[in-house]
Amino acid sequence: MNTDKIYEKVKMKIAISNVKEEDMVMNKRKVSLGKGIGIAACIALSMTGVVFATTQIINKFGTNSSDGIETAVQNEYYEDVNTKYKDSNGISANIESFLLDAHNFDISINLKFDSNYDLSKMLADGGKIDVMDLKVMNEKNEKVFATHELESEEMTSLYKTEQEAKEKYDSYEGAYGGTTEKLSENELKFYLTATGNPKNFPSSKKLFVSFNKIRQRYWENNEPKYIIYNGEWSFEIDVPTKMAKTNLINYKMTSISDNSYQFESAILSNTAFKIRLNNCSGITYNENECVETSEGLKYYPAHRSDGDGEISVNSDGTVRYYNTFNLTSFNATDKLKVHLFKTSGEEVIIELEKAK
Repeated sequence: MNTDKIYEKVKMKIAISNVKEEDMVMNKRKVSLGKGIGIAACIALSMTGVVFATTQIINKFGTNSSDGIETAVQNEYYEDVNTKYKDSNGISANIESFLLDAHNFDISINLKFDSNYDLSKMLADGGKIDVMDLKVMNEKNEKVFATHELESEEMTSLYKTEQEAKEKYDSYEGAYGGTTEKLSENELKFYLTATGNPKNFPSSKKLFVSFNKIRQRYWENNEPKYIIYNGEWSFEIDVPTKMAKTNLINYKMTSISDNSYQFESAILSNTAFKIRLNNCSGITYNENECVETSEGLKYYPAHRSDGDGEISVNSDGTVRYYNTFNLTSFNATDKLKVHLFKTSGEEVIIELEKAK
């Protein structure tokens, strides 16, 4: 196969996802090629895994959150802030809870609608409501998160060409998903969960959260429609000391069963474990792939967004692999064993040890 053509496809892959609703059916495995940025729109090419969450995690950060997030929540690695409600055009909003580390950002937002709105009617027949232009910055003016709709508008207004935007615009390149839960006849909760892939979320002491558009989506004559409710909602929240650092733990490889595979990194956070390999000829996703602790406990891939894992082709035709597993710093051991598989069924075992 022509490697130049492969490389062009790699450059075109966009490694972020559209907002996923809670009733969307998603595939378990995904293979995607590269990433990029577009001015007019952001396109997701790979698909995601179905997530089954417990009642506790649904109440905190919604059904898109991974088991790793659930473990963090169970270990009280989150913050309830319950900011003062701010009203704009009959819609009041507050930030209830959030979680931040190098690999994940999750937030829950309460929305209350006054008597001018009929929430039941807005949600009837499969209607959905989300925050369209959510933006989160920190005290160093670093971008923590932004929806792709907001970024598309900003890039279009700031730059004349797509190439100029790629070179100059600081884009949030991770994947994310949103869900909603109706709380009463006039109130709902919007959950957002985002992965910092391909770069980590920045260390932060404060978060500045803002949005101006709440979107109602519905179907009419089998066509998707939407209504935008404009306003101004902004919040400043303190990040607790336990979240103000990236809290990353590096692991080094001690052995690998296929020496042709090249180990790049294995990094653990409070919410996830990520491993990267190169020159992975024949590698494929397999339902038995996992990371195993020295206690024999196995943790499987998160499978919740296309920021969680990828098998991609480099410009030289070699294959790169990375994946995100539900192991966290709360249940990891000093020694780990990663079980991966080839299309032939052959198992590749990687033994790791916590770096000093």
